[in-house]
Amino acid sequence: MDSNFAFLLPVMMLIFGCTFLIVSRFGSREARLWGPGYLFAAAAFSVPLIDSLVAERTASLIADALFLISFIFYSGALLARFGLPSWLAQRLGFAGAIYAGILYAALVLKSIPVEFLLDDLGCATLLAFAIATSLRRMRHAADKVLLGVSGLVVADTIVRNIVFVFIIPSYGGHDDFISSQYAFYMQASASILALIFALAALAAATFDTITAHRDAAERDPLTGMLNRRGFDRMVRDRGRVQGAAIICDIDNFKWVNDTFGHGAGDEVIRAFAEILQVRLPEGGFAARFGGEEFVIFLPETPLVAGADFANRARLAFAAIDRKAIGSDGAITASFGVAGANPADHSLYEQIARADKALYGAKEAGRNKVMVEGEPPSDMSGPRLYRASEKHGC
Repeated sequence: MDSNFAFLLPVMMLIFGCTFLIVSRFGSREARLWGPGYLFAAAAFSVPLIDSLVAERTASLIADALFLISFIFYSGALLARFGLPSWLAQRLGFAGAIYAGILYAALVLKSIPVEFLLDDLGCATLLAFAIATSLRRMRHAADKVLLGVSGLVVADTIVRNIVFVFIIPSYGGHDDFISSQYAFYMQASASILALIFALAALAAATFDTITAHRDAAERDPLTGMLNRRGFDRMVRDRGRVQGAAIICDIDNFKWVNDTFGHGAGDEVIRAFAEILQVRLPEGGFAARFGGEEFVIFLPETPLVAGADFANRARLAFAAIDRKAIGSDGAITASFGVAGANPADHSLYEQIARADKALYGAKEAGRNKVMVEGEPPSDMSGPRLYRASEKHGC
């Protein structure tokens, strides 16, 4: 059985280490740390296989160092996952102090129980520190599972030492350790927990990688806003929520591109997007649907308040100094606003009415906000929003 464990653990650790390194190629920062951690652990569990090549004491000290290094990487991976400082210097200093104690226990005291106790204590403390500092950063179930399994690794290390070192001392020298209950339990629990620990870490890293790629697919690279796909998902996730829908675009944008160049046009689009985003109330979301066209949804917002939001954005955009791109005049935008209608089957029917209002704003001369509603008797189509420009930007 010991022989089986001796081969099983290094191979399993090696496989997971290589898997994490592959995942890291897709942008997972934490996987770059999990990978070396598992590779160093694989090396540590392989040391008994080279017992015949080096002195027992030397092999033991090599394994102790490799285990400490692996847990430096594990704790670093947890800290990286939750966006915390690495505290690398502090963790290395702690590990160095622990290893100095291990050397003293092995070479001066010649006590394997003290040596292994210090090594286990160092590994458990490194991981426990990362767990404790990460608890408030949990975002979803994958985080909870990962920290829970990490806690099991720490608890197993502590309980194993309490039982087999203090309550039921099961080994003294090197030969006693190899055949001890401690060694068997350590290898058995390590096989199970290493597998669960790796799967939890791999699932969390993969989840983040998939989320990052999905977010990239749902974001407009120029402005950082949602694109049409991201807007569609937000609509699906929110369900039937009432509010104000606004559709807007930059007036005469083709002229801007043709006159000042596409680089200047991109700057104008980014400035417009920033004005919309910084003014979004809590719960509101906006998207760039393409070109110079943007759509905003303000949940639980009356039509008048939606029109006021649009007018403030219009005034702020028109007030931007364009001398940096070579323009002495204002570049403006037009807005169409529509409110909720109980007869709507989807938000896109409301957006279609806002789009019709936007067309009315263009027809009325641009740089205007038009609101859907009962038209005056002498007009057809949306009416002009006459909010006072005293609101400012």
